[in-house]
Amino acid sequence: MIGTAQMFKIAGILCVLAGCVGWGANRIGEEHRRIEHLREMLCIIRRIQDEIGYGKHTLPEICLILAECCGPLYRVHFRQIYGQMNQENGVALDQIWARQIEQCQKDAPLSDEEKDILRNLPQNLGMQEEKLQARSVGRYEELLVRNCRKTEEAYENKAKMIFSVSVLTGVFLTILLL
Repeated sequence: MIGTAQMFKIAGILCVLAGCVGWGANRIGEEHRRIEHLREMLCIIRRIQDEIGYGKHTLPEICLILAECCGPLYRVHFRQIYGQMNQENGVALDQIWARQIEQCQKDAPLSDEEKDILRNLPQNLGMQEEKLQARSVGRYEELLVRNCRKTEEAYENKAKMIFSVSVLTGVFLTILLL
């Protein structure tokens, strides 16, 4: 028969293991969210490039278009950018844009360089020449494609490694506590 003390030890062991596995699952989820953000940013940049090059739309019009067709991570923020442009006369679009994108990406598991791509985009679209704008956006697109590809390639191996480390950490902590 198992005594009360043994039951508490078993319950403690299971709690430690579950906590470590949960921590690992959270880290894996962050990597998955990073990939989602990178993909969405890539779609946004490509859509902006198309709307400037083919649709000949201005950035405020593009914000309205993105508010309708963008993915759920950024849709609300583009709607707010468009709404604030109409409400806040005298405030530059790039300031409103930077503020909203920063708010959107504050908890995103992206590097500072990746966050700056979308945040600083209107500053690079202030040029008059469409070809210069397209080239500027093209550089950002290449950088995002490269980062997204690297992250996707490393995701599966990283997920396995994180899960293994979290389980081993749980086992190690259990041994230490016994």
